[in-house]
Amino acid sequence: MAHCRNYQKRKVPPRSFGVFCVIEPMRVPKPLFLLLWSLLLAVLVAAFWFIFNPMGLGPEPARVLEPAFFAIPAERLSGLELLVDGPEAFAKIVETVDAAESSILVQTYIWKDDRTGMEVAERLKAAARRGVKVTIRKDLLGTFFELDDMLKGRPSPVFTKSGLRGYANIDVDLDVWADTDHSKYFIVDGRLVIFGGMNIADEYHRLWHDYMVVLRGQRWTEAFAAKVLEGTPWPQPSPLVLAVNDERATEIRTALIEMVDNARDRVVLEHAYFSDLKVIKALERAAAKGVKVDLILPRQPDTHVYANLVTINRLLRSGPAGSVDIYLYPQMSHAKVVLTDGVIAAVGSANLTPRSMLTSREVTLFVHAARNDPFIRRLRDQLEANIAASAKVVAPFKLTMAEQIMAWVGKWVW
Repeated sequence: MAHCRNYQKRKVPPRSFGVFCVIEPMRVPKPLFLLLWSLLLAVLVAAFWFIFNPMGLGPEPARVLEPAFFAIPAERLSGLELLVDGPEAFAKIVETVDAAESSILVQTYIWKDDRTGMEVAERLKAAARRGVKVTIRKDLLGTFFELDDMLKGRPSPVFTKSGLRGYANIDVDLDVWADTDHSKYFIVDGRLVIFGGMNIADEYHRLWHDYMVVLRGQRWTEAFAAKVLEGTPWPQPSPLVLAVNDERATEIRTALIEMVDNARDRVVLEHAYFSDLKVIKALERAAAKGVKVDLILPRQPDTHVYANLVTINRLLRSGPAGSVDIYLYPQMSHAKVVLTDGVIAAVGSANLTPRSMLTSREVTLFVHAARNDPFIRRLRDQLEANIAASAKVVAPFKLTMAEQIMAWVGKWVW
C-alpha cells in the first residue's frame, strides 16, 4: 500500500486497486487571506502613486511670462552662459566644485556608479574635507535607470558608504515621500548655479547631446535658490524668468505656450521626447498664422520612440505646406530647448511630455536678450548647426496598431 504522509487517503473507484493520494490545497484562514490581499493592494497603489503621481503637482497658472518680458530684451546678460554637451558642462561642474568655499547643493535625477559619477563624487568628498558643507538631493524614481548597474553590484554613490553616504560634511537626502524631482542643478557658495538637462552619468558626459546653463551673481543665485527651494516668486520685471513645476504650481507648460503664441517669425525646438498635446496645439496655431516651425528630435531616442513618431506625423499633417519642418538628429539628443524669433530662449530640465508638464518637479529658464547677446547667439548657432547635421523628415511614418499602442503607453509612462 502506498504511504501518503500528511495527505488524505481515499479509496479508488470500483475495478481499481490500491490507494491513491489526493493533494488538497492548504486552506488559508479567511481573515489572513483578506489581510494578504489588502497588503498587496496597498503596495500596488503605493507603487502606482510613487511612479505616476496621479494627483499631479500644483495648478497651472493662467500667466507666467509678463508682457514686459516679451517687450523689453536685455542688452547683455553677463551673468549667463550656455554650456553645450557633456565635456564642456562637466568640466565647468568640476571646476566649480573644486573652487567651492562654503556650500554646495546638488539635485539630480540619475547618478550612476560609473567614471563620471565617481569623479563627481570624489570631487565633492574633497570639497567636504576642505570644510565645504555638501548637500545632495537625489530623486528615488530615477534609480530605475540605474538598475542595470545595481544588478552588477554598482549602486549609485549616494547609496553607499564607499561613495557619499555617511561621509563627513555631506548630507544625502533621499526623501521617499517627495514628488518626482526630475530637475538637475548645482548651487555653489550662493554665487553660482549650474542647471539644465544633464544627469550625473557617462552617457551625459561622453555620448549624448545636451545643454546646461551657468547663472552667476548673488542676485540671480539667491533668486534661483529661493524659487526652487522655498517657492519664493521670481523678481519681476526681468529679462530672465525661472519657471518651476512643484507642489505650488506647474508653470513651465504655460510659459512655453506663451512663448510660442508670442512668436512672430520662427519657432525652433530641440527636444528629446515630445508628446504633450497642449504644446503640439500651440505649434499648430503658430504654423497656421504663418510662423515657421522647426523641430529637432533624436533619430533614435533612448525612450519615447513611437510617441515622438506620432507627434511628427501630426505636425507634418498640420498647417500650410512648408510651415513645419522636422529634423532627426543623428545621435541621441537629450536636449530641452526652445528659441523663438532668434531672441527668446527656454533651457531647462522639462521634457515636452505630460509627465514633465504635470507630475514632475522641473526647472526651466526663459531668457529674452538682444540678437547679439553671447548666450542667445550661441544657442541660435548651435540649433542651426544641428539642423544642418540632421536628416529632414519628408513624409509621415507608417505605424502599426501595436506601435500606436506603444506610443500611447510611452507618452504617459515617460
